[in-house]
Amino acid sequence: MKNAHVTVLFLLSLLLTTSFASAQSQNKDEPAFRSLIKQMTDAQLAYDAAALDKILTADYIEISPVGEFDPREKVLGFYTPEAKAAAGKISAKLDVTDFSIRQYDKFAIVISKFTYMLENESKPLPPRSMRVMTVFKK
Repeated sequence: MKNAHVTVLFLLSLLLTTSFASAQSQNKDEPAFRSLIKQMTDAQLAYDAAALDKILTADYIEISPVGEFDPREKVLGFYTPEAKAAAGKISAKLDVTDFSIRQYDKFAIVISKFTYMLENESKPLPPRSMRVMTVFKK
């Protein structure tokens, strides 16, 4: 009975140590994930398809706010100079908050809240928020 008790304590301490180490590795990479999301959203707001081309993987997909499946090439098409001109005089600001980051070996899932503040010819529109899930791979 004493050996079983020692084994349980050993396993419990091992589990706590492993959990702590896992949490430390998540915290270490968090600034990189936030930075990549900022680079992506800055490129989107600037209609910079070339910057997005460098950020998005070849197999990138996006589910649009209206629920449509958009492959990488279609997404890049949204951010051309022609698309910016078609958007007219709408200015946009984006606030990214409420990060939840889960890291699994060479993958990470980041869920965040995107809040868009739009202004159309000096008339502010109500802010719109959505949750965004981004999957990263090393």
